[in-house]
Amino acid sequence: MKQTFLNIIGGKPAEPSGAGDRAVVNPATGQEILRVGDSSSSDVAAAVDAAADAFGTWSRQTPAARHKLLAKLADLLERHTDEFLEIEVANAGKPIAAFRDEFADCVDGVRLGATAGRNLTAPSAAEYLDGATSAFRREPIGVVGAITPWNYPLLQAIAKVIPALAVGNTMVIKPSELTPLSTVRLVELANEVLPPGVLNVVMGDGPGTGAALTANPKVGMVSFTGSVAGGRAVAVSAAQGLRKAVMELGGNAPAVVFADADLPRAAALLRDAGLFNSGQECMASSRILVEDTAAEEFVAALLSEMAEVRLGDTFAETTTLGPLISEKQLGRAVGFLNRLPSHAKVLTGGSRVARPGFYLEPTVVTGLAQDDEIIQNEVFSPILTVQTFSGEEEALAMANGTVYGLSASVWSSDSGRATRFARDLKAGMVWVNEHLMFGPDCAVNGFGESGFGIENGALGAAEFTRLKHVLTSHH
Repeated sequence: MKQTFLNIIGGKPAEPSGAGDRAVVNPATGQEILRVGDSSSSDVAAAVDAAADAFGTWSRQTPAARHKLLAKLADLLERHTDEFLEIEVANAGKPIAAFRDEFADCVDGVRLGATAGRNLTAPSAAEYLDGATSAFRREPIGVVGAITPWNYPLLQAIAKVIPALAVGNTMVIKPSELTPLSTVRLVELANEVLPPGVLNVVMGDGPGTGAALTANPKVGMVSFTGSVAGGRAVAVSAAQGLRKAVMELGGNAPAVVFADADLPRAAALLRDAGLFNSGQECMASSRILVEDTAAEEFVAALLSEMAEVRLGDTFAETTTLGPLISEKQLGRAVGFLNRLPSHAKVLTGGSRVARPGFYLEPTVVTGLAQDDEIIQNEVFSPILTVQTFSGEEEALAMANGTVYGLSASVWSSDSGRATRFARDLKAGMVWVNEHLMFGPDCAVNGFGESGFGIENGALGAAEFTRLKHVLTSHH
């Protein structure tokens, strides 16, 4: 892995000029990989200025021309597969076998997003008023400020960068200070094919670099993925400047399993969906609700599946569970377990693993009440909770009984019940007899405190545009 990672501003590497630097750590070992600088507010301003200067020319290119350049980036990514595997496994703690599949989705996401400008839709042109023709245009907004999270550094960068640029915007992206490396490398490669200033990256934390980006008056839109607390701060900053914002925030997905479901299959898939990315997934099946008559059978199947999890070296092909991202995140997860009420029971796991890095044993907790802390909050770790219910009405109340609404699933062999339940679940993404099946074509939006605005797919690309109505008189 190369040892120097700098901001990219106006197509050129730029040393961050903030007051200090910070360690980038491998969460599987707890050891420092390298150090990167923090960006100052003047670094952010320079990046935004570069993006603003590039916007006029870039936005006037044809969608086909932008598509052609962005498609070259997909080819570049593929040629650098081994490099990105090394970077992301080391920096984000992802098991290499799992990230190999995720990286394929990243490349696919570039190829899909690159076409976004060629597939925009708007209302039909027509004579809605006598003596005039109305036509509608979807146009780019301008400079987009993007802030991405640490759990999917490369995937989330691509989900924002590529469609935004494909429809004609320019961008300044700030990756998480914990996992900046793959995003910086992506932007370096992108600047081998894109005009200078179209895509810029600045490193630093949220309160400093992120706040400077969202407050800049030349930023026309903010796209944020992260915690609810971080989203609130970003949304307030965007609102003060009357800027558009898309917020993809936390989740606490219920997986509702009825007794007539295929219980062994549900247990296997919900284990995978709950532990994917070490549970650091806002759509993870961390909150499982099982019909009481099937609870004993389901829990036995789930425990059997949990026993097959292989925790360890993230560069080993046999590892299926990696570490949490940081000591802080591990401490947060352990805190939930330490504060469990007396009626709760830990059936397996529950402890920090005695090895270097930030590992937590895969954990199953039962006996919980709906108002318990671990039920009401996003746990974001390899902890699965199992509650029981009796009947559809109680299941629906429990499933919808948190402030989140990003995703959910229902498991049943009764198609009528599954259809009713999917209709009534308060979530932007609902699976039936499946959980966490996802790809770049699949649009999702949050309900409640899970955010607002759409990400991914054609609908997500349209979020990076604004609609213009052109009315022409016949006289």
